[in-house]
Amino acid sequence: MGTATPYYLMLGFTLAAYFIASKFVFDKVHHTTRTVIDELFHIPQGLSYCRRNFVHWDPKITTLPGLYLVSAVFLGTYFPCTTYNLRFINLLASCVNLLLFASILKFVYTSKQSKIVIQALNLTLLPPLYFFSHVYYTDTLSLTFLLAFSRLCLTNRHGFLMLVFGVFSVLMRQTNIVWIAMVFGHKFLDLFIRSSRVFGNQYVTNIRLSKKSLIANDVDTSKLKRYYDIMDVYYAIKYHVSTCFKSFFRYLNTQDILTLSIHSVLLLFFVAFVYYNGSIVLGDKKAHEASVHVPQLLYFLIFYAIFGMPFVILKLKSTLILIFSNKFKVILLVLLMLAIVHYNTIIHPYLLADNRHFTFYIWNRWYGKYEYAKYATIPLYIFLTFNLYDNLKDQNCVSFLLPYTVAIFLAVALQRMIEVRYFLIPFIILRLRFSRPSSLMILIEFCWYLLLNVLAFQVFFTREVIWKDFDEVQRIIW
Repeated sequence: MGTATPYYLMLGFTLAAYFIASKFVFDKVHHTTRTVIDELFHIPQGLSYCRRNFVHWDPKITTLPGLYLVSAVFLGTYFPCTTYNLRFINLLASCVNLLLFASILKFVYTSKQSKIVIQALNLTLLPPLYFFSHVYYTDTLSLTFLLAFSRLCLTNRHGFLMLVFGVFSVLMRQTNIVWIAMVFGHKFLDLFIRSSRVFGNQYVTNIRLSKKSLIANDVDTSKLKRYYDIMDVYYAIKYHVSTCFKSFFRYLNTQDILTLSIHSVLLLFFVAFVYYNGSIVLGDKKAHEASVHVPQLLYFLIFYAIFGMPFVILKLKSTLILIFSNKFKVILLVLLMLAIVHYNTIIHPYLLADNRHFTFYIWNRWYGKYEYAKYATIPLYIFLTFNLYDNLKDQNCVSFLLPYTVAIFLAVALQRMIEVRYFLIPFIILRLRFSRPSSLMILIEFCWYLLLNVLAFQVFFTREVIWKDFDEVQRIIW
């Protein structure tokens, strides 16, 4: 038996167990309610597409038609167009996500195989993501295409498939273009810095050779590092400017050029779409107007605290040491956050009106109830900022952190509405970047997610919300 065989056996067993357990939950969700909030728009649109009616479009829908196009591929010809089958597509997509998570973790970490499989299962069970795998929303399938795109980018192969998955990622959710741009930025910065680590770069070596030297173009391996900081970017810019970027282009191989070109094509086409459409969203543009809402980044920290709880607790002691050893930075952060929450807190009307989301109850029982609440939460934000840094600092470099920071700002801080689904992808990216967790940590994370899922579905199945303009009883979701 080969060394890979136990891994694939464990992965197959885990996938089968996940599907069987989830199918039971899926059927119960389906029998509990026919329509879950935004399914009011998604399901009729999906039914229209799988019946080959590509002309009908509900103006309330703001995303591109990727979800409905995928539905039309499988339904209508091979399987009947029903609400059950439309929802079932997302359940199958969540199974594919489990495999993609495992593939990415195996490629990046190549650690103990059982740890890879359980971590992949944990990511698939991330409570908000897991819930939306049982209903007809865009999030699960959107993640599927984004993960497939990212997996291909790790090896720089299969350019056509990379382009296809990139296009469908954006067709699922327009904001996915931000994460495609992040991958592009990560790849570009990595190449930009590494191609500057050559003999003759007076900023990183004491040896300064003539530009005509035969060895001046050789990579200085003694200066190569696994992780780079902001000063390495500064040195790379100075070097490449002084040499007219000759080293950067010299060290690009065919695969690098192909990958960067595919990303560039995707970004250019998206810019053309926004110019033609006049906005990033379709349909109801007034309800989704972009505006700077920086406190969203602070709310993301709360999301991290809840769903990264095991990692938060793990770094509790070292985080406190970090905070007390960086008092000046803490003071600056406090002043910055005070200004942010005082001048930039925006309350979307939907947040106050829609009592079918957990965010409604969190807001109205804390932030909306007490005038001081938004200020009183700042110490928690400070702690979580340092805690997140503590979990990332040993496994990251500026070529990731800089594009990620820009990407999360564009994807999260330009949204007026507080919506946990917007935090899923940025959290998953960070979780994949955390230091290699121990087996105990992975087990605790699994139990934590299992508990949260049980509680969330318990609320969904037992708590009823009555809306006068809906005949059917409404339910509370993430």
